[in-house]
Amino acid sequence: MANKTISLDPKKSKRARIALYANPKAMAHDSGTKNYKISERTIRSIEEGKEVKLSTAENYSTILGFRVDELANDPALVDSRELEIDISKNQIFGPCSKNLLEDWRSHYSNEDQPPWNDLDIVRGTEREMISNVKVATLRPASLAQIVDCANDYKSQSQSFLCSQADSHGLGGEGNQVPFIRHDLIWLLQPSIKPDKTLVDKLEQLQEGLSKANLTDRKNIAHSAESMVQQLKTNFMIKNLITTIDNENQLRFMFGELSSDCIDTFTRKTLIQGEFQHSQVKRKVLMLCLNFVNLARVKYCAWQIPKVDT
Repeated sequence: MANKTISLDPKKSKRARIALYANPKAMAHDSGTKNYKISERTIRSIEEGKEVKLSTAENYSTILGFRVDELANDPALVDSRELEIDISKNQIFGPCSKNLLEDWRSHYSNEDQPPWNDLDIVRGTEREMISNVKVATLRPASLAQIVDCANDYKSQSQSFLCSQADSHGLGGEGNQVPFIRHDLIWLLQPSIKPDKTLVDKLEQLQEGLSKANLTDRKNIAHSAESMVQQLKTNFMIKNLITTIDNENQLRFMFGELSSDCIDTFTRKTLIQGEFQHSQVKRKVLMLCLNFVNLARVKYCAWQIPKVDT
């Protein structure tokens, strides 16, 4: 979608621009202050009906207070209220769980050093599982969903993999198996150009979720301390979300990505393939323009092969 080109209706575009700016030069000069920099030459090209990148058309429309589909020559060609994001080249899940590795370790005595270098069990799971591309749908996030993301800001959940690429468990004690932590995933609509004020707000939100994550682990459930901290976090996040919406015309989308995972191991597993499976998930927050109603995220996940009957 980032490479898509469209043309805007010359009459609609020029009429919308004249309502705010006397000429393209004035709009170009002001665009930098609105954090959607666009040149005078590009503005003239748009108003002549020439094709431009979708992201450029979005910037032009946003500066004038319109959605790009409202000014497009053919609105059917683009629905700016829907996005597609592709993160399928990133490894965000491993094929096996910590339980599987603990079972693998139990087959050795305390004096033995498990053959992590060989990683037969991990390679076995990767032979057992299929890596494929899935699509998850994100929708406008509620305050409760954003607050709930604090639990996964730094997640205790992990999955493990054989390849050392894109993992955080390289080397380590006992030649530790590479792992991926199922932390909260943050995404940004490509056409957004954050300014310092927006970055500051996002930093406050990040710090709030991080603090809530640490506090949840330290405080006793249903205690006064836990309740007060939750109320403070909710209040802070609500104010930030409202400010980001009103001042920056942005909103968060929320969804979950999921993947199959091999969970248990027995002595029969490597011979007969009798694995037990579970499912792991990662939550996603995506910052986008506030008229976006839906986002689709393509990602790479592991899948249990279908058995022929």
